[in-house]
Amino acid sequence: MAKSTPAQTFARIFAVWVHPGTQPGDRTNAERKMDAWLKRNGKTRADIPKILAQAAADDAAQAPPPPPSDPRDAGPARPVDPGYTLLDLIRQRVELYLVFSNPHEYVVFTLWAACTHVYEFFQHTPRLVLTSPTSGCGKSRGLKVLDRLVARPELSDNFTVASLYDAAHDDRKTLLVDEGDNLDFDTKGALRAIFNSGYEKGGTFTRKLGKERVKFRTFVPLALASIGVLTPPGTLPPPLMRRSIINLMQKRRPKRRFVTGDTPDLDALYQHMVLIWAPGVVLNPDPALPDELLRADPSIADNFRPLIGVADACSPEWGALARAAAVFFAQSGRHEDPVVTLLRDIRTAFNVQAVDRITLKALVAALHEMEDGRWSEFCGVQRNRTPHKLRESELRAITPARHPHTLGVAGEGQVG
Repeated sequence: MAKSTPAQTFARIFAVWVHPGTQPGDRTNAERKMDAWLKRNGKTRADIPKILAQAAADDAAQAPPPPPSDPRDAGPARPVDPGYTLLDLIRQRVELYLVFSNPHEYVVFTLWAACTHVYEFFQHTPRLVLTSPTSGCGKSRGLKVLDRLVARPELSDNFTVASLYDAAHDDRKTLLVDEGDNLDFDTKGALRAIFNSGYEKGGTFTRKLGKERVKFRTFVPLALASIGVLTPPGTLPPPLMRRSIINLMQKRRPKRRFVTGDTPDLDALYQHMVLIWAPGVVLNPDPALPDELLRADPSIADNFRPLIGVADACSPEWGALARAAAVFFAQSGRHEDPVVTLLRDIRTAFNVQAVDRITLKALVAALHEMEDGRWSEFCGVQRNRTPHKLRESELRAITPARHPHTLGVAGEGQVG
């Protein structure tokens, strides 16, 4: 940060003096500093307008140059297939590059990418999380696909707190954060703050820069790739989980290899969104939500309201797809604590087999067979083990420690 000029220093003191919210003692102190500055520089209060004008000129001279625009933002937009909607075309390309565990996840990924171009129209901008039980499932590739589709992308696997604030505040970037399992959420409150406060319009966070406290805007879209979000103990804090839509990726070969720098199909869709779709789209900030969503955690409704708004603006068919996806995610429990997810899966195993007692061996086998495979590629509670099927001993260790009255031994080798 450049050193303040005398005029800029005076302008900051003056701002405290005239601000209606300044406490009387602070105002008196600011007035004393202001008069001392004027005397020291041979000025009077009559010179204040000129001093403030000079401060504004100094601010402009020190402002960083605007970031170079994405070269794709310069028209004309490339033609896209007129026989499909924009969202259809995005989804078709995503299905070539990525492998998710459920069709609803392609819908969410598509809508989230489009929503980054119009997110400021809505009250919330949900976080998108790409996760898997282990590495090699395409999470980083998912962020690279988003990098070619979203508005003002900023992709990195080594964000610092300062760079996150700068990207959000100055450039309103779409933040694409890789290696999220390496982020230190436990001890870095500032890191949690930008991930959480940037979820809602008006989100800000104040940081001290030198002797000044600066308020940063944090309302920006954010996607994060992380291993082990859904397996105990989980990599994301619960508040961030509730603000996120969590897509589970599969370890299967995609239909098409992603080659950095050779994505004309994605670039054409990006140009269409920037130059044609976003400037002309008509959005409803409060679309009708399905009853299942209204009965769920309120954060789930907030997460899906902008996506459903984007879908409705495309076609009735996409509106129906978005609502079906919203209901699926509301009922999946993915936004919950990982141990709660485990307990939910255990209850599902009991319900499927219509029993009130089950052997531990049979329960573990039922968890292995669940559709998304998170218990058949378990990496241990510290996520430091080779992927393996959840063992009976691990199940015993996880659940009673957190919920001792929920899973108990009901006879030799049985759980009830």
